[in-house]
Amino acid sequence: MQTSAPASGAGRARAALRGAVLSYRALFTWFNPLGYLSSRIVRPIGMAIAFTSLATHYGAGADRMLVASSLLAGAGAVVYGMALSIGNERSFHTLGTWLASPQNKVAAACQRALPHVVDGFVGGLCTYLVCSLLYATLPIGIPQYTVLLAVGVLTTAGFGLSLSALALLIEDLFVGPNMAELVLMVLSGTLVPQNRLPAFLVPLSEVMPLSHVMRAVDGLLAGRADSAPVIAELAVGSIWALAGVLFVHLAARHATARVALGNA
Repeated sequence: MQTSAPASGAGRARAALRGAVLSYRALFTWFNPLGYLSSRIVRPIGMAIAFTSLATHYGAGADRMLVASSLLAGAGAVVYGMALSIGNERSFHTLGTWLASPQNKVAAACQRALPHVVDGFVGGLCTYLVCSLLYATLPIGIPQYTVLLAVGVLTTAGFGLSLSALALLIEDLFVGPNMAELVLMVLSGTLVPQNRLPAFLVPLSEVMPLSHVMRAVDGLLAGRADSAPVIAELAVGSIWALAGVLFVHLAARHATARVALGNA
């Protein structure tokens, strides 16, 4: 009797991981070698090279932009993956079946996020290592970067829950992730430093994923290690996660009602 609870917990964990992998394979339409390589490796590395080259051309230096572009690569994988993992149910005409299933929809969205968080981490790390090799520089140490990247993709996963909810409500799958990627580019402090933004956008930047991670990056590049921005980033991620849970719950109820009326 004493070993049943741990065994049951381990069984639930295995079932959750198995479900996450199966949903990734079934719904993530880039799950083939060429599609994966082009979307998750070649594209982010190419974007990082473009942004870093532009930064050096205008005298800004490569280090900050190289780190920022790599973090953005990881966040972008999470944003697109989480939105499509739910939105593709509509494309594959399985949305009604999924909504009618007894599975908790919030738990399902969180479960499906797991492979994309790992995917984003791998893509962000690969982008950083390749670009560091190409530019013959290592702006911050790999251990420090991996910690910041892990915090960044986790925070973005909370943000991505809201996009999963949006994918239940609108038919065009790419509206949400495309707009989210643009918002992250402008307001996260990655491509545009926060002190270069118009004053009225600074408060919005403070609550965006990666904004506090970039503050930690700026500190490391200046030779100052500070854990406060990381803690602030985790707080922002927690707020987004709570908001995302609420949005998914409400969106699932609304989508279920639309399916019942034949309007999905």
